[in-house]
Amino acid sequence: MTKKERHVLLMSLINEDPFLKDEELAAKCGVSISSIRNDRAELGIAEYRERIKSAAEGERETKEELLDVTPYENGISVLDTDGSMLFYNTDIVKSQYIYAFAENLALSVIEAKAALIKVANVKYMLQVHAGERLVAKSRVIRSREDEYIVHVHITSGHKEVFRGKFNLELIEAGI
Repeated sequence: MTKKERHVLLMSLINEDPFLKDEELAAKCGVSISSIRNDRAELGIAEYRERIKSAAEGERETKEELLDVTPYENGISVLDTDGSMLFYNTDIVKSQYIYAFAENLALSVIEAKAALIKVANVKYMLQVHAGERLVAKSRVIRSREDEYIVHVHITSGHKEVFRGKFNLELIEAGI
């Protein structure tokens, strides 16, 4: 089994039963416990105790962080992807997480509590895999009264994975 195949199997096993211990995962994947730990680190999967704690708290922690915003001009944000964002039986991040990441930055840069997205023109360039760190940069390219057009570009490494143009109508200002 290749490493990529093992990653897909590992993600599938964790998605089906987040309470599997590293020893159990190692046995099911036919590798050592240290290989499983390395794979979990690469894929951004929490260790057993953290998975149990998250399930008990019933919370889903966000790994999105707004780094810098110049209101009504531009902003930058990062998102660390993980196993909870994947299509079933793959290590590919669902597009809804990437879109939501872009939309959140577009809303943040115009300091909107609420806004209507009148038009969104988006393009997904490359697949995103668990464990990748996404960097989003936004720029307000036009504003007229309560309407804004915001461009958002998302990269992983130095490769563009997404770009979007959001036409937003501000409903309620102030974050």
